[in-house]
Amino acid sequence: MTELQYSTGSFRGSPARTVNTPQQRLFGIAFAIAMEVGIVAALVFTLRYVDAPSVQPPIQFFNVPPVPKNNNPPPPPSQTFEPPKVEFVPPEVVLTYTPPTPTTPITLPPSAPVPTPQRVEPTPPPPVVLTSARAIAGTHTIPEYPALSRRLREQGTMRLKLTIDERGIVTLATVVNSSGFQRLDEAAVSWVKSHWHYTPAMQGTRAVPSMADAIVEFRLQ
Repeated sequence: MTELQYSTGSFRGSPARTVNTPQQRLFGIAFAIAMEVGIVAALVFTLRYVDAPSVQPPIQFFNVPPVPKNNNPPPPPSQTFEPPKVEFVPPEVVLTYTPPTPTTPITLPPSAPVPTPQRVEPTPPPPVVLTSARAIAGTHTIPEYPALSRRLREQGTMRLKLTIDERGIVTLATVVNSSGFQRLDEAAVSWVKSHWHYTPAMQGTRAVPSMADAIVEFRLQ
C-alpha cells in the first residue's frame, strides 16, 4: 500500500506579495492627512461654547367650557326719569250758582158768567203751578283743578247752561261763556255732569225737564 504522510503546511499556499506603487503610497498618506484635518476641524467647530438652554416654566392647561348661547337675551333696563319738582299751589275755586228765576204760577181767570138762566157754567180748572228745579247742595262740589292748568297758571270764569231731566240729572252742560282755556271748560263740564244733581222741576204733580244756569270760576292765588 502506498502510505501518505501529512505534515503541517503541506497544503498551505505561499503568501501573496503586496506590491504598492509610490503613487498609491502618496495617495494613502494624503488621504490620512485629510481625514485627520477634517476630524480636528470638526472638533474645533463643534466643541465651541454653547449657551445653556433656558428653562421654561411648566405649562398649565385649563379646560374652559364654551359660553352658552342665549337665544332670548333679557330686555334692556327701562330708563327711569326723575319727575320735575312741582310746587303745589292750593287752588282757590269760587263757584257761583245762579238759581233759575221762579215762574209765576199761572192762574186762569174765571169765565164771565153768561146771563142765561137755562145754562149752568162749568167749574173752572185749578191753576197749573210750575216750580223750577232746585239744586241739591250736597252734590254741588267744586271741580278738581287740572294739574297742567295749575302748572301753566291758567284761570278763568265760565257760564254753563244745564239741561236737567225729570229725574234731576244733568244730561247736558253747554258752555255759554268760555274761561278762555279748553282744559278748564272740559273739566267743569265733565264734573258738573257727573256730580251735580237737582230736585226736578214740577208742573203740578208731574216732574218735567228744565233748564238752569251755572257759573264756574277757576282762580289761583
